Amino acid sequence: MARCFIGIMMPEGVNPKIISIQNSLRGLPIACKMVERENLHLCLSFLGEIEENEINDICRKLDEISQRYKQFDVDVFGIKFIPSESYIRVLALGCSNTLLETISKNIKNDIGGDVKPPHITLCRVKNIEEKQKAVEDIKKIDSNIGKFTVSSIQLIKSELQKPGPIYSVIHESKLSE
Repeated sequence: MARCFIGIMMPEGVNPKIISIQNSLRGLPIACKMVERENLHLCLSFLGEIEENEINDICRKLDEISQRYKQFDVDVFGIKFIPSESYIRVLALGCSNTLLETISKNIKNDIGGDVKPPHITLCRVKNIEEKQKAVEDIKKIDSNIGKFTVSSIQLIKSELQKPGPIYSVIHESKLSE
């Protein structure tokens, strides 16, 4: 069994901007666990525990989906409160691109998993003191990352460890040129 998800690992050039936003969050009265620099990704579908014998089929389907689309740019901006501003469990960056949403729906239909609107998780929230003030301060953080190019989609294995998960790319499906 392997704990897996389908996503897009962040290009190195985007990571410093995301780290800067995480550093701004660290200054707020929020008890949270930040996503490690090497684990920053745009999540498309959380598959959970999958059997080893399912991996080849998932890879084949991901290749088929990826070949339908050319490389494209995704605009990353705005901190999202997940599931809502009144009950915050995750702080994430929103991602905007109609094609990305279409690919996400294809993954849901052809492969499955738990599919949420595409986002980049910044941190998992444990507790927030003075929630209203914290929410106001979060909204003031400059979270306009800009665009990055998506050229492939990855099947990623997540191994849970005490210090945090270790992600490894099992398969990379290139988009068509």
